[in-house]
Amino acid sequence: MKILIVYASRETGNSARVAQAIADRLGPECSLFSVSQAPDPGGFDFVALGFGIYRGWPDGDMIAYMKRCRKKKVGLFMTLGAWPDSAPAANCLGRAEGLLADCTVCVKFACQGAYAPEFLARLQSLPPTSSHGWTPERARRITEAMKHPDAEDLTRAGEMFSAAIEHLRTQPSVTSSPIQKKAVAAVFFGSTVPRAREAYRKITEETEKRFPGVPVFQAYTSEIVRKRTGYTVPSLPELLKKLQLEGYTGVDVLAGLLSPGEEYHRLLRDVSGFSRSLPCRVTQVPFSSLGRMREFLNRTAASLPPERKPDEDVLFMGHGNPDGRADFIYMTAAQELAKIDPRFHLACVEGAPGLDEVMPKLNAKKVYLVPFMLVAGDHALNDMAGEEEESWRSRLEAKGFRCECVLRGLGEAEGVAALFPDYLKALDEP
Repeated sequence: MKILIVYASRETGNSARVAQAIADRLGPECSLFSVSQAPDPGGFDFVALGFGIYRGWPDGDMIAYMKRCRKKKVGLFMTLGAWPDSAPAANCLGRAEGLLADCTVCVKFACQGAYAPEFLARLQSLPPTSSHGWTPERARRITEAMKHPDAEDLTRAGEMFSAAIEHLRTQPSVTSSPIQKKAVAAVFFGSTVPRAREAYRKITEETEKRFPGVPVFQAYTSEIVRKRTGYTVPSLPELLKKLQLEGYTGVDVLAGLLSPGEEYHRLLRDVSGFSRSLPCRVTQVPFSSLGRMREFLNRTAASLPPERKPDEDVLFMGHGNPDGRADFIYMTAAQELAKIDPRFHLACVEGAPGLDEVMPKLNAKKVYLVPFMLVAGDHALNDMAGEEEESWRSRLEAKGFRCECVLRGLGEAEGVAALFPDYLKALDEP
């Protein structure tokens, strides 16, 4: 087997050291080159590509070389300052794989690498308020990075590539179609309120019922929520990396969000980093079309407390966005709710329509306050139902209304939760 090892390494020589360790392990049948001197990959059976990370991508020369690799068995090895099992590391590997059109990635290795002295000095001079500021956490991570690649890293890299080559040698020349191993990634914003996460459990449970035998895993898009909950739930890149390493051949991503806003587009970006190595499909969300919105609102109306009387108002609390980007969606939803029942009203914590705009439309003595969110989290507990003077309940009661707070996320309603597996099913429809 003809093996080519190509690396791009700058001042620190981190990637060059890993490349040499792999070459030493594989022996004389492999050829080792820096990217500036590397031959055409066409004449080799296996190509190992190594690089450091610069602004989230491999070195520019390596990017150009990777694009020359076509229909090859390849391996990737990467050094970077971030923790090798972190979401940034997973994203970097995903971007690199995306450059390898028509290639099969057989092995991937990542470890930390030391910073060049001048770059380290520049980082240490940045104030903590900067996006790359010198904070205790950054100092701890970089202090550890300066020790790598160490002897353990180099040994592990050699072992992983040696095992991958041995596996390729023992594969039969003609193989049957690979077994398809599918999974569902249910992706939510996340919540720090344990009771609120009942909505996520309900949606996951409904999905498992609809797709028996297909494992369903959860991920959160909010880094703040994941940190406050002790990182017990992974980010989407972390989950996709894990599923890829476990041999899954495809993942359907259930977008557990209401609107195709900022979180949805971040989700799409995360998925795109794995487009070459792990086929993923992403569902639509309730507010992605008028038809889906109407179905969602009808099921929302059906989930209201049965004791609510026809002459009592219902005020839904939406999240909204302070810069107004979600105003059109929520104003449309408010109009559609009013068509279902003229006593249905919708206002947002941020953006339009706001509470001051909607409050004069309330006519009943009793008002049901309902979160217009999948979960009844901090906004529902504090902004809507809290004891503070500025909560919606307090402001309405000061105006003489009697308030009934429904502290249940919309996702807890069986009819609403069942919509999300419907969106998964739609992925298979023409």
